[in-house]
Amino acid sequence: MIAAARARIDTFGTVGLVLTLSVIGIIAYPLSATVVNAFVPGSAVDLTPMRLVLTDAALHRAARNTGVVLVTAGPLALLIGSAFAWLNERTDARLRWLADLLPVVPLLLPPIALSIGWVFLADERAGYVNSAIRSAAGAVGFDGFGEQGPLDIASWPGLIFVYTISLVPYVYLIVASALKNADPSLEEASRMSAAGVVTTLVRVSLPAVLPALAAAALLVVIVGSSLFSIPRTIGTAARVDTISVYIVRLTQSFPSRLDEAVAVSLLVLVVMGGVWLLQRRIAARGRHSTISGKAATAAVVRLGPWRRPARLLMVGYLLCVSALPFLALALVALQPFWSATVDVSALTLDNVRGFFTDGGRSLDALRTSLTLGVVGATTGIAVVAVIVTYGRDRGGVAARFVEGATKTPGAISHIVFGVALLVAFAGAPFYLSGTLQILLMAYVIIYLPQASTAVEVAHGQVGRELLEASRMSGASKGRTFRSVLFPLMRPGLTAGWALLFVVMVGDLTASAILAGTTNPVVGFVFLDIWDHGTFSELAALGTIVSLVTSVVVLLALTVGSRSRYRRAGR
Repeated sequence: MIAAARARIDTFGTVGLVLTLSVIGIIAYPLSATVVNAFVPGSAVDLTPMRLVLTDAALHRAARNTGVVLVTAGPLALLIGSAFAWLNERTDARLRWLADLLPVVPLLLPPIALSIGWVFLADERAGYVNSAIRSAAGAVGFDGFGEQGPLDIASWPGLIFVYTISLVPYVYLIVASALKNADPSLEEASRMSAAGVVTTLVRVSLPAVLPALAAAALLVVIVGSSLFSIPRTIGTAARVDTISVYIVRLTQSFPSRLDEAVAVSLLVLVVMGGVWLLQRRIAARGRHSTISGKAATAAVVRLGPWRRPARLLMVGYLLCVSALPFLALALVALQPFWSATVDVSALTLDNVRGFFTDGGRSLDALRTSLTLGVVGATTGIAVVAVIVTYGRDRGGVAARFVEGATKTPGAISHIVFGVALLVAFAGAPFYLSGTLQILLMAYVIIYLPQASTAVEVAHGQVGRELLEASRMSGASKGRTFRSVLFPLMRPGLTAGWALLFVVMVGDLTASAILAGTTNPVVGFVFLDIWDHGTFSELAALGTIVSLVTSVVVLLALTVGSRSRYRRAGR
C-alpha cells in the first residue's frame, strides 16, 4: 500500500518535472538556436550582422528614442502608479471598486485599441477632444486655434502620455501588493513622533517597498521596450521609431535581414539582463525593509480637503485609459467615415453589421484569436498550476528551478522571443512559420510570468493544514491537487485565466512577427487595416474586440468574487 502511494506521488512529481523541463527547453532552445544561426552560420564565427546593425544610423535613432521614452514615461508611471497604490492602501481616498479595477484596466482595452482610441481623441485636426476644445474656445470668443490643435497625439508628448497611462497599472499592481504586506507599525511610530504625512511617506513607506519599486521599474522597462502597438501607430505618425518597430521592420524587410534582427534582439537581451541584475541587487539590499506574512491593519491617513481631488484624479485616470478611448472607437465605428463633426442622424451600424455579415478577414481573425486565447490561457494556467505545485511540494532546488522556468520570460523582451521562435521553428525541420502552433507556443511562453503570478497568489491562499490533512488520509499528491488544491484555487485561477485570455487575444507584439496571411489574428489584422483599410473598419474591429475582452474580464472578476464570498460565508 505504501509502495502504491509512493508510485502515485512519483507520477505527479514526474509530470511536474517533465512540464518544467519542457518549458525550460522551449525557452532555451530558440534563444540558443538564434545565437548559433546568427553568428555561426557555417564552421566559423561571423559577426557581420552585429557590425551592420551597430553601424546603422536607424538603430542609433531607435535606441535613442526608446531611451527617451523609457526615462520619461517610466518614472511618470512609477510616480503615478505608486501614488495610486498609496492612496488606495493607506488613505481615506480609497475606493474599493477602483482598487479592484485598476490592476485589470489594461485588459479592458488591448494596447492597440488604446492607442488608436487616443488617435481618434487627440488627432490634431479630427480628434474629438480637440474639436470640443475648439468649440468651447469659439463659444467664448477665442479663435486662436484655427482648424487644428491644441493637442497633437502624433508628437513626443502624445507618445509619452499614452506610454505612461498604459504602464501605470503594472506599477500599481506590484506596489499595492507590497503595501498590503508591509508592516504598518513603522509608519505608526513615525506618525506618533509627530512626523507629517509627507515625511512618513518619504522616510518610511517608500523605503519599506523599495524592492517592489525596483521590481516595478524592471517590469516597466521590459514592457515599455517590448510595446509595439503604441510606437507603431502613434510613434510612426510622430516620426519616432523605437527598438521594437525597428526589429519588426528588419524581420519583414526584403531581402531578408533576419540575422540583423537577431543581432539587435541579442543587444536588447543583454540590456534587459543588466537591468534585471540591478533590480536583484536593489531587492536584496532592501529585503530587510519588508515583512512577509500577515501584517497588522494599517491606520488610515486622513487627507482632509485633498480626499476628493485624489479620488477625482484616480477616476480621471480610468477615463483616460478605458472609457474615453472606447467611446472614441465606438463613435468612429458608427460613422460612415471618421469626422470630428458628429451628425447623430448619420450614425449607423453598417460597419459593425458588415463585420459579421461580410465574412471577411476581420471575423476570421477574431475567431482565430478567440480560439488561441481559450486554448492558450487554459494551457498556460494548467501547466503553471502543476509545476508551481510541484516546486512548492519539493522545495529547495526544485522550487528555485520552477521559479526560474516561469519567471525567465519576464526578463526577455517579447520582440526578442518572437524573433527567436521565428529563427528556431520557421524552417527545417519544423516549418511552423505562420502557423497557429508557433503563435500558441509564443503566447504561452511569453505570458508565463503573468500565469505564475496568478497561480502563486491562489496557491498561497490555501492553508497548508488542508494539504497535510489530505495526505495524512492517504491521498496522493495528484489526488490532493485535484480534490483539494484546485477547487480552493479556482477563484484565483479564473482571474489568471481571464488575464491570459485577454492579453493573448489582443497580442500584437508576437503576432506582428509570427502571424501569417493564412492564419490572421486580431493583432495582425489591426496593423493591416491601419496601413491599408478605413478608420471606420478599424474602429469597428477595435470596438468589438474591446467589448469581448471587457465582458470576459468582468465575468471573471464576478465569478472570482462570488467564489470568495461563498467560501467566506461557510
